[in-house]
Amino acid sequence: MRFRLGPFPVSVYPSFLIAAALLGYVWSASVPRLLLWIGVVFVSVLVHELGHAVVGRVFGGRPEIALEGFGGVTFPRFTQRPGAVRQIVLSLAGPAAGLALGAAAWALSNALPPDRGSPTDVVLVLFKKTSVIWAALNLLPVLPLDGGQVLLALIEGVRKRPSLRIASGVSAVLAFGIALAAWWLVGDLYLAIWFVLFGMQNVARARLGDVRPEPTAAPAPELKPSERDDVDREMARARAALLERDVDTALAAAQQLEEGEGPYRQAAGLRIRAGVELSRGDNLAAGLHAGRSYTLWQSPDAAVVAARANLRAGERDRALNWLKRAVEAGAQPGAVRDDPELGPLAQ
Repeated sequence: MRFRLGPFPVSVYPSFLIAAALLGYVWSASVPRLLLWIGVVFVSVLVHELGHAVVGRVFGGRPEIALEGFGGVTFPRFTQRPGAVRQIVLSLAGPAAGLALGAAAWALSNALPPDRGSPTDVVLVLFKKTSVIWAALNLLPVLPLDGGQVLLALIEGVRKRPSLRIASGVSAVLAFGIALAAWWLVGDLYLAIWFVLFGMQNVARARLGDVRPEPTAAPAPELKPSERDDVDREMARARAALLERDVDTALAAAQQLEEGEGPYRQAAGLRIRAGVELSRGDNLAAGLHAGRSYTLWQSPDAAVVAARANLRAGERDRALNWLKRAVEAGAQPGAVRDDPELGPLAQ
């Protein structure tokens, strides 16, 4: 489901509604109460993400909101990575919006007290609880939560250089600690599993490090006629899927190419994966996939994606180097200069 809320495009994926229904079933198996729960969760998470989106737009971005899985994400779409202070403000805007929603529900229930146990009473109680709990969880200093983004911004503000590896290491330790506490002290299995997954994700990020050597492209081998047809077909399929926000189909196209023979197919599959991660806002993973793609096949498209990913990650010099590689590999200089995001680098 896709719609616009003011200037902000919003995408709601089935995984979000399924996750909300599963959590709601634990709370109540009653269908009416379950539907009330799903509606409250939808509004609460959307308001949270709107907090990020509004601040992102004030800071010059073109935010997009996606509700998926057990929460949501806002892609600010900045042309340059914001400084530490702005990143902190952006990260705290979501929990602040959620707390404001909870405060509004509290004020309304006090001003116009509903009948106890009525649907209105249930909805207001849910808004008060979910808004506060969701804000509190998001403020925990664990990536990719808002508190983790604040942690990353603080570390980078002090060190004056990319610090994702350090922030991910700290987040991993805290995530596993929170998971243990949730299991032993609270007995909340779902919360424990959630933070174990966060911990594993941060361990993987910490292993990537902050700075990686630029890959060296291998000489391009002779291209078979069937390879170009396969790549063109799957790339068109992936582009159409990404326009529709159908990540699963795009990833299936990537897998189809990666399982084929020859570096040309495999490099194209990695370019699709890079595009998927770029659309998700995971610039680190996008840059990694694009770099591996360029290593397999010296494609200007892979270099452009790598440049875009590094620029969004705040690595301006690395982005410029990738842009030079893109031009050397055949990208049209005029098209590069006309690109609203990469063009300033080419000046």
